[in-house]
Amino acid sequence: MGIVERRERLKKQVRSDIIKTAREIAREDGWQAVSIRKIADVIEYSPPILYEYFESKDKLLETIRAEGFTFLREEFERIKNLYRNAEKQLAEVAQSIWNFAMSQPEVFQVMFNLEGAYCQSKQVYVQEMNILGNPVWEMIAFLRPKAGEMVTKTYYEWWCLTFGFISITITTQPHYALRHAEPVYMEGVRRFIRSIK
Repeated sequence: MGIVERRERLKKQVRSDIIKTAREIAREDGWQAVSIRKIADVIEYSPPILYEYFESKDKLLETIRAEGFTFLREEFERIKNLYRNAEKQLAEVAQSIWNFAMSQPEVFQVMFNLEGAYCQSKQVYVQEMNILGNPVWEMIAFLRPKAGEMVTKTYYEWWCLTFGFISITITTQPHYALRHAEPVYMEGVRRFIRSIK
């Protein structure tokens, strides 16, 4: 391996370490405790080196937010290809959002500016709400093939139901109550899916 390749691999590793450490600090102490200086202390680099990768905490959070939405988008594509029935697809998508939020709460917090994980950028939201090539929009369109603009309205309602329910639940319920909220969430999702037709 040449010097250039080794340097590139080291840069990717440091960037990955910064993101991983930020998430670990947030999971342990909350996003308010995350700072470039604290991350630098943990990974034993000087803050100026970290600023070469992320010019601010906001840019770091924006990256984590984008990675969270990318992960979910890939999961939605996998579900779309795995199941033929659009109702089943939507139910599985809803379950995958729940599972993601419960297994990676610190990322979900950044995605929706929860629990002190405030990120100013709205760029990722604009991309995710775009209906072009959006697997969830396509699932809804399959259930409402002649509904025209109603598909986009229904997609927006879907977004509000799934991400909204989980966001409110995470911020208002104690951790032990989350498992009791899951069946309520999934029942609401099933009712919503039935109402689409």
